[in-house]
Amino acid sequence: MSPIERFRERVKLYREAGIALESLSLGCSVKVDLYDVLYPAIQLLRDEVSKLNLVIAPREDAAIVRGEEAQLMRVFLDVENPQLDAAAVESFAPSLAVVLVQLYMAKAASAERFAEYAARLYKALGSTRHRVWLGKGHSIVSTKQGAEFFMVDFLKTYGEGGYILANNDTIQVIDPSEDLDSPLQVAVAINNALNDLYVKGVYKDVHIAPIYDAPERWYEGVEKSYLAHASRLGKVVEAPLPRRGYLLLGATAWGYLDREPPTFYRELDRGFVVVVTRPFGELAYFTTYVAIHADEELLKAFESSVMPLEEFEREKRRVLELMATPNAEVAKVIYRHLPGLGERFRAEDHIAATIDVSGPGIFVFKEVAEKAGVDIELFEVPLLNPKLSKFAADFYIMPDATAGTNGAVALFLHESLAEEVVKELSKIPHLSPRVVGRVVGRGEGRLHVPPEALSYISNRKLKEKLAAQAPILAGLGVAKPARARIYVEGDVQGVGYRPYLRSRARVLGLTGYARNLPDGRVEVVVEGDADAIRKFAEEACRGRERCRVAETQWERYLGEFKDFEIL
Repeated sequence: MSPIERFRERVKLYREAGIALESLSLGCSVKVDLYDVLYPAIQLLRDEVSKLNLVIAPREDAAIVRGEEAQLMRVFLDVENPQLDAAAVESFAPSLAVVLVQLYMAKAASAERFAEYAARLYKALGSTRHRVWLGKGHSIVSTKQGAEFFMVDFLKTYGEGGYILANNDTIQVIDPSEDLDSPLQVAVAINNALNDLYVKGVYKDVHIAPIYDAPERWYEGVEKSYLAHASRLGKVVEAPLPRRGYLLLGATAWGYLDREPPTFYRELDRGFVVVVTRPFGELAYFTTYVAIHADEELLKAFESSVMPLEEFEREKRRVLELMATPNAEVAKVIYRHLPGLGERFRAEDHIAATIDVSGPGIFVFKEVAEKAGVDIELFEVPLLNPKLSKFAADFYIMPDATAGTNGAVALFLHESLAEEVVKELSKIPHLSPRVVGRVVGRGEGRLHVPPEALSYISNRKLKEKLAAQAPILAGLGVAKPARARIYVEGDVQGVGYRPYLRSRARVLGLTGYARNLPDGRVEVVVEGDADAIRKFAEEACRGRERCRVAETQWERYLGEFKDFEIL
């Protein structure tokens, strides 16, 4: 059986679990797009939210509230008509809420569309007499409408002698070459939820409220793998589960911190440096794996320019094992370099800020720069395999091939402390910590990157945000849905052109098809954002000498496609 044939068998297996591998991103990339959808949607709802009995916390890896212990109340709500039991919430009197939003992908395709559903959830949360503090939200997309739900985990904290940090994270699949109940895949999902606690120095009194689901024939295996791994990392808390019958892995986790958390962003200034615990860019392995197994021409290009398939399989396995290793020991190093409760921050002794280098990849450094009001320079982009990440960007397999899941941790600390911290981190197996950048000084939130960084990003808007230093936390306008029929002529058949179009369409969030015509042309029908379609047409022949867009016909939007296919 050829690699392509084996992969097709995996596609069938995952389809049973509600996962369309060819149209769903892997790992943290399954999140609703932060910069073009989620953040702009929140901005659209700002005035509406201000009228509700609801407070949305500033962006942070984990929600942070005073407390020593916490109690959980979990509720599931219908996405079309969320009805919250206000009396139950008022009686419980939660200190904070963390939410999980799982929406059908079409409902999260634009800021305006996503805002419709976010508004329903916010109105439900803000309808009680008890003011709800929304400390952390996690939004992901699904290829199945039956998998949709809103989940709200209310946490009530007790005591004032420290902090409770809470986080929610879920994924649907990491490595499609693994079985659904693979202990490694389950471990990555749980570790990913815990990682946002670890990066803040939290490793004590960790509680894990499970989130897992699977088709009936896989459910017992998933549950067994899940509980075996979770019980080694913290106390497993009983809580209702989705039970939609589609694969889902993750957790709401919280833990206790008896020191001041590393959120001293305003302390950052000239003399501070950036340390990463290890190279990142894990998701390039798994997303590329799917892409090259779905198309023989792309597989040939990969083997000729990156590495042989057998070598890639071995390297991918090592990366999966790396991701399945929790960052608990990193948390202990961070913890040792935090101020005691109520203690003043001292640059020579304390880590100022930390962040998980996950879904947004190198853009997490820009987030810190904007939050701190400083300019940051990266000397290098430490990727696990730069050649692989460049391939993933060149062929539009990923919009940002620096993205990861349960990956590296970035620390922002004074240069006088960096050598000591790097030495401590170096004692942890599988880590290779080093200084990769510096804080230039107070500024406007700019991130300066080496020239090669742009070669790992295929998304035009993301590139522009780096090149033009545009704020990444600002909202963007969204055009109305449209449809176009495009004819391309020239040397466009038998040269891998249609796979290129498919990759580009997916990056731009477009659906439709591309097919060869008897006269040598390629016909393309695309639906989606009108501006994205224009960009698609502009770039249809980029880098191809004998290629020309002969005609573009705008048609009435029908919404008939779920993906972009090669016919």
